[in-house]
Amino acid sequence: MPRRWSDEVDGIRWLPRLIDKARMSSGGDLASYLFGHSPIDRGLLTRLGVTTAAFAAIVADAPDDAAVLSALRARGFDEARVRRWSARLPSPYRLIITMIDIDEGYTHATWFDRAWMGAFRMIEVGAMGLVRLVSPAP
Repeated sequence: MPRRWSDEVDGIRWLPRLIDKARMSSGGDLASYLFGHSPIDRGLLTRLGVTTAAFAAIVADAPDDAAVLSALRARGFDEARVRRWSARLPSPYRLIITMIDIDEGYTHATWFDRAWMGAFRMIEVGAMGLVRLVSPAP
């Protein structure tokens, strides 16, 4: 399981989770997680000015999170823009973040949450496969 959305690398939220998903993808352990296809992944990758494939290559060459960030900085990106995006999380993606937190056990689920998450889990693998087909990673 990737780290929580709120974990940070040098103040940048979602970056540790994206790094974990890149490592999971390269190891064939991604399961139903999306790497590069989710709107949150896209948001961060776009602001970092890097494609999913280039990000995966950076992660593959880096021994740790600090080295990933260093390599991204060497490529160049608008750090202030990335930090503004990070500071706004989870606001633009509240529904997705809520689903992640419930699914990964970070938030106590109400009976209603359990019901709709149970229904989603029945279609999750197929739905994520469809997202990968119709929404190519940047």
